[in-house]
Amino acid sequence: NNSISIAFYIGCIVIAVAMGAVTYYINSKPYFVAMSSGDPATAQSRALDAYAAMNNYLTTLATALLGGLGLFLTRRPKDVYDPRELWPAALSGLSVCVSLYWGYVSSQNVEWAIETSVGSLDLDKIQWPRILQCSTILLGVVFFADFVRREVTKAE
Repeated sequence: NNSISIAFYIGCIVIAVAMGAVTYYINSKPYFVAMSSGDPATAQSRALDAYAAMNNYLTTLATALLGGLGLFLTRRPKDVYDPRELWPAALSGLSVCVSLYWGYVSSQNVEWAIETSVGSLDLDKIQWPRILQCSTILLGVVFFADFVRREVTKAE
């Protein structure tokens, strides 16, 4: 069972590294942006709407993941769980809560950008909380998947 867990986490690391490499490749490509003839305020409003929508999706996913975790933890009596079995569930819950925190920080920073009329959302103060929100929710998904995988293989 330990070899399956090690293989699971190695697989997750390989996927994460591959996704990071593809993201880096895409983001490092040169590009040309033509000057827009539209209103800059409209473009900023659309960017804020897209940012808010992504934050809402990640918050919804985090809430659903906590609900799924609760469902798996309460579907059998508490005394059946060995404490060693619960560490992926605990790490998943912690990661999801941290993701919700970064989502809150992210929304506060976007609110700051609106109040101070910052012309771009491409600021570290805005982008880092968003990146951390997404990264921690993905980490929570990995730990949740490990917990569910262990539960399913134990039942078989």
